[in-house]
Amino acid sequence: MLRRKCLAAYFASWTIVLLISFPFMAVGGAAWYAASNYASWASVIALYAVPSIFLYGILVSSITEVAIRKLKVMGSGEWLISGFIHVVLGFLFGIIFQSSLFSIMGGTVAILFFGFDRLILRFLPLVKRGTRVLLMAAPLVLFGIFVGTLHVSSPPKPPFTAVDAVNFATSGSGTTIDRFPKQVGMQKLQVDGYDVERETAIEETDVKEQYIVHFIERWSKEGVTGEQQMLYEISRGTMGGKGGSGTEPPYLRTQ
Repeated sequence: MLRRKCLAAYFASWTIVLLISFPFMAVGGAAWYAASNYASWASVIALYAVPSIFLYGILVSSITEVAIRKLKVMGSGEWLISGFIHVVLGFLFGIIFQSSLFSIMGGTVAILFFGFDRLILRFLPLVKRGTRVLLMAAPLVLFGIFVGTLHVSSPPKPPFTAVDAVNFATSGSGTTIDRFPKQVGMQKLQVDGYDVERETAIEETDVKEQYIVHFIERWSKEGVTGEQQMLYEISRGTMGGKGGSGTEPPYLRTQ
């Protein structure tokens, strides 16, 4: 029985992952990262669905089947009662987490689990070993087709340019970078009597699509000068500090 329940959990898991992740497919005119985005969503769904189905689903289904046997319920009534109990306990899964969405999901998964369990019970002995292997591989192949279709239909990955690196570095808020120009260039202003220059500069590295963005602040007042520089390493989607030099501007210490 355990082997059959594991097979039912396997097919129910794949079905729910493919169904819920399907809306995240964007075939034709999609962004270049459509395939990885879909695969990421499918992975997140699987992270929650698979353990729940294999642990809770197998446990509930096994207990239900043993109880039905003890009660000696036979025929079509056994199907109806067992199916009903599966669905009710599936809905209870959401009640445990106080989530109506989880209740709907639990009930849906319970129906799938029960359906696959009964199909396996009835038809698996009639299926040859080679066919069993193909059936097991079918969800993997279907998932691969989905990802491959998205990859082929998506536009090519655009280059990550210096302009993109600066835009990424300055896109945040609430940091010291906010006071610097949003594009490569220099800004001159006066702060508390200081002549201030704030510059955003960029430097290419030997690594493709990796840049060092410099944020430089210079100040002078009555012959007193100073400079502070902050460096950040930027690549597509990532940003890390690379140190800096100088001291904090005196007019910022008093603010």
